[in-house]
Amino acid sequence: MPPNIAGGEPLPDDMRRRFEEIIRRGVLAWHPEELGQDTVAQHPAPDAAPAPADPTVAPRRQVPAAGRPAGGPARSQPDEAFARIRLALAQNVSSTAAVVDLGDMLTTDPGRYAGDERQALMVLHKCTLEAAVIASGRCAGFRNTLVIVAADLKRVPEWLYRENPYIAIVQASRPNKEERKQFAMAYLRPTHGQPYSGFYGGDQIGDVVQEGQALTELEQVADEFADLTDGLHAIDLNSLRHTSWQHRIPVGLKRMHRLVDFFKFGLRDDPWQHLSRDRVAQAQDILSRRVIGQPHAVEAVTSMLTSARVGLSMAGPTSGGRPKGVFFFVGPTGVGKTELAKAVTELVFGDERAFARFDMSEYKEEHAAEKLAGAPPGFVGYEEGGQLTNRVMERPHSILLFDEIEKAHPKVLDKFLQILEDGRLTDGKGQTAYFHQTAIIFTSNIGASDLADPHTGAIIRPGIMRVVQEQGADAFTFEQVRQHFLEEVRWFFTTRIGRAELLNRFGDNIVAFDLLRPDYVDGIARKFLKLLADASQDTYRCTLRFDDSIIDAVRARMQEGDNLLYGGRRIKALLETMLERPLNRWVFTTYEDPAAMAGRTFDIRITPEGALEVTDAES
Repeated sequence: MPPNIAGGEPLPDDMRRRFEEIIRRGVLAWHPEELGQDTVAQHPAPDAAPAPADPTVAPRRQVPAAGRPAGGPARSQPDEAFARIRLALAQNVSSTAAVVDLGDMLTTDPGRYAGDERQALMVLHKCTLEAAVIASGRCAGFRNTLVIVAADLKRVPEWLYRENPYIAIVQASRPNKEERKQFAMAYLRPTHGQPYSGFYGGDQIGDVVQEGQALTELEQVADEFADLTDGLHAIDLNSLRHTSWQHRIPVGLKRMHRLVDFFKFGLRDDPWQHLSRDRVAQAQDILSRRVIGQPHAVEAVTSMLTSARVGLSMAGPTSGGRPKGVFFFVGPTGVGKTELAKAVTELVFGDERAFARFDMSEYKEEHAAEKLAGAPPGFVGYEEGGQLTNRVMERPHSILLFDEIEKAHPKVLDKFLQILEDGRLTDGKGQTAYFHQTAIIFTSNIGASDLADPHTGAIIRPGIMRVVQEQGADAFTFEQVRQHFLEEVRWFFTTRIGRAELLNRFGDNIVAFDLLRPDYVDGIARKFLKLLADASQDTYRCTLRFDDSIIDAVRARMQEGDNLLYGGRRIKALLETMLERPLNRWVFTTYEDPAAMAGRTFDIRITPEGALEVTDAES
């Protein structure tokens, strides 16, 4: 049976004949007494050509199916193919190398395997021990070589390669930056007369240094290509070339990111760059209407939007790996930290579904880090992937909110070091999620409440809200509030959990939120009233008009007890109790069919006794 080692199409006739000749030499070298028996030497083609004078010269390739009769030879089984490889490597005349691909798939389980799998592995092991050293010619002194290619070394039985002096493990890593740049220099521009050998639009890239420039345009684009393709495999680099032609995405200076983003995410448009100039200019007013009483936080976020829109950076125009923005929001509960993140999402993407919230209280345990990036092979949850990596791969343009970050285990927080520095995270399956189209927001209440020793109950760090409860919000200026929270964040990361390097990644992006001050209660209450009025208009096409007595009632209740400590959430809860639920009861008892409310206007007030009073303005 003619050899057909790797499956697929059988070898071309001339290559097959040479391979059989090499095997024949191997048989003679090890078993000369078998000459004349039923060996492959008995089946040479009648027109077999002699081996080339120089055994290192490869034979001329043919079309795989050319010259093969219909119903030709079937594929060889692994044990037969490996036996022939063993013979080929054993001869010392023709320098030979054999490649076994998918070496990690040789067994169904690297720890337990069937008899036929063991037999095939034993033959490969003998190949490494019996490979001959070439006796003469240009390759004299070199040993015939067996190359086993495996994507996962753990799936290759260890006894096959451990403590074997004839085996060297070669790790084929992903291309580094210099290698990616060299690829771009070689393939961005097409070869003369072969336009498809380059990238689409690559023929427009100049390779001559222009006046006032230190680098050619080709070198600048190659630098940009090398930066944006960090983490890609060699095959991915070539796939980028095919993608540029298939989807007609031209390459050029400051245009490479469009191709790379389309290759990674399947998206042509960048919503960050499509954010209109007018919308960015109005961002501060838009956000201030949703997040009341936090002008400093709104200003910080608006500055980020401006930078994301313009794109200038001291890291250079090609530093597209890091997230668009990183913030650490710290302050009391209910003052608008999450609301500001949602408002930014709607402003940029026009869709709050681009907002993803991760409750970090669910990551208290050390092993919870696997929930973010996925479990390694062989562990429970491997097939599911990571919650964070899955989200970013499915929707790369997102606002990611990590709520109450101080509740996560420090080992979980370590995952964010790579994200904030390199803008990527690889899951347990080896898939990489890229974060350069995201904005990341961490929220925390560090410093708001007293921090007590879990064993003794003694207060370790006093919280600001205890003083506010005793003396009122006016006891502190905003600058005092800001300094308190910044100091508490620094203490937490440097002393409490020993993660100063993570604190450094935040830099000056730690944004302190102010206390809920009495002056802002009215504005927040009116915002919630507008939401209720809008919902009534959308649902029943009726108009609700709210009397100032509602605002007065909320303001009075917020001065009671510790209501101010709970911020805007408490205002919303009071309105639900005093207004929303009674209003729903009134509608239910007054209108058998709420559709009859369409076109009507209702005046709503709260009596001094706290009762809800609704009047039809037309009656």
